[in-house]
Amino acid sequence: MLDKLSLFPLLDELSPTGRARLLAATRHLTLQPYAQVLQRGDEVAGAYLVERGALRVYYVSAEGREGTLYWIDPGQSCILALNCLFARLAYPAWVEVDSSETQVAVISGDAYRELFSAEAAVQRFTFDALATRLFDLMSLMQETASLGLEQRVAAHLLRRAVGAEVLESTHEQIAHHLGSSREVVSRVLRNIARSGALSLSPRSITILDAAKLRALAE
Repeated sequence: MLDKLSLFPLLDELSPTGRARLLAATRHLTLQPYAQVLQRGDEVAGAYLVERGALRVYYVSAEGREGTLYWIDPGQSCILALNCLFARLAYPAWVEVDSSETQVAVISGDAYRELFSAEAAVQRFTFDALATRLFDLMSLMQETASLGLEQRVAAHLLRRAVGAEVLESTHEQIAHHLGSSREVVSRVLRNIARSGALSLSPRSITILDAAKLRALAE
């Protein structure tokens, strides 16, 4: 388990007592693609630390359209869940597994609150997670408010490809992430593909020219 938690270096600084408490209070879950993890209104049982794969945190509009708030990638935790733990609030969004099998360490809420009170490392980890995610959310809000859909699609592809050439995703999934419709996103992707930046297939998108895609996103 400590090998798995090497993705979370601040937790390596725990005292022996804190480490023992963490080990005793942590369980590991292996979750299948697109499995529902949390829904709006759920009570949060613990702190979620992603070890492998990714979780998608999203909202659902009054019209029933989804939009992604952020992803929780390996080495990251869900700040909304952490906030709910400390404020004892119901979860305000939805969480599902992304497109690949995902492993998550869940630290019980009582244990995490105790560790936060006693361990400087857990305090730093929590505040670092909050600061990083707050920046991400502000960037997303700015993109949504000021960029056209073509720019947002380009930015999304670059963000989720993380340097890879092929992104495993359907047009409908991208539409869910951006709070749009599949038809509109498909039209935008075809326009970008005509520029030579992308190659499209039914369940994946190949980035042919990352520089051209980046210029479009900016």
